[in-house]
Amino acid sequence: MSLRTKQTKGFTLIEVLLALAIFGMIAIGVQQVFSGVVKSNEQTQEASESLKTLQRALIIMDSDFRQMLARQYRNGGEDAEEKLLEFSENLLDSESLGIRFVRGGWINPQQLFPRGEVVKVGYRIQDDTLERIRWMYPDDSSANEPAVMPIMDGVTDLSVEVLGEESWVKSWDTPLTMPKAIRLKLETERYGELTRIYMLPAQTLAAAGSSGVTQ
Repeated sequence: MSLRTKQTKGFTLIEVLLALAIFGMIAIGVQQVFSGVVKSNEQTQEASESLKTLQRALIIMDSDFRQMLARQYRNGGEDAEEKLLEFSENLLDSESLGIRFVRGGWINPQQLFPRGEVVKVGYRIQDDTLERIRWMYPDDSSANEPAVMPIMDGVTDLSVEVLGEESWVKSWDTPLTMPKAIRLKLETERYGELTRIYMLPAQTLAAAGSSGVTQ
């Protein structure tokens, strides 16, 4: 009677190691694809939020600058300024150029809010953030602190030019007179240079003792 040797089939060590290596490469590939998808999604969300912030900032600025008025105002209870539009380096403690003016058209139905429909606003840069400053009234006192609202991060510089009689100029000292237009340039970390141009009420207010507004 012959004995038949029964052989047991299985995986060799080399086959096991090869399978592990294949599974490991597949896992690495899946992980890289997953990480890429997650990173792409984060970048998309970041870009979307940044774009929303930019759009919101431009809407706020457009509302202010398009409603600019030819009106005198007082700062901290001092005499009324003859400049209807102020802009200079370090104005409003800005780390760049600051700007201040009066705007109208800010609806206050039935005077429900503690402010007027004509208010004084300003813009400045602090810590690479564009900030909007708003006083409740054009003629404020030193006891009234303005409201400060950051509207856009990553803004490193603000510059202003105005259109005079014939050309664009970088300063405006003409008393009781508004220029024809204003050009704002924002230097941003994400979008580079952004430029906005607004037409202004090119008016000259009557001097003290007289009446009327000239065009």
